[in-house]
Amino acid sequence: MNKLQQLMDDIRAWSDKQFGDGQRNPAIAYHLLKEVPELIEAIEKYQKNCAGGNYDRVASEYADCFMLLLDSASHFSPSAEMLIEYTRKKLEINRQRKWGKPDGNGVVEHIRNRMKENNK
Repeated sequence: MNKLQQLMDDIRAWSDKQFGDGQRNPAIAYHLLKEVPELIEAIEKYQKNCAGGNYDRVASEYADCFMLLLDSASHFSPSAEMLIEYTRKKLEINRQRKWGKPDGNGVVEHIRNRMKENNK
């Protein structure tokens, strides 16, 4: 078993024991939505202080988000191997897309082609 799969299994086992083993996937994704702003705040604070910010806090916020993402994925059922395979496929799709200009937050989205809208 690879390290990512073991991590996913460990997170799911802890999560199920702590919060119940039912299909809680929407709740896990909603929790991730709450953690992302904390990650953004930690990154911005770290960057504003020219790397003099709290590196451990940023790393901890990344870990919170990563754990929630892996927990959600494990409740969806793909194995770590499948998750990596789908991520590779999505990377190839993204490599073929045209990308727009950054918005006010620096976010760059792909230019949508209405005929290929189903290939998100």
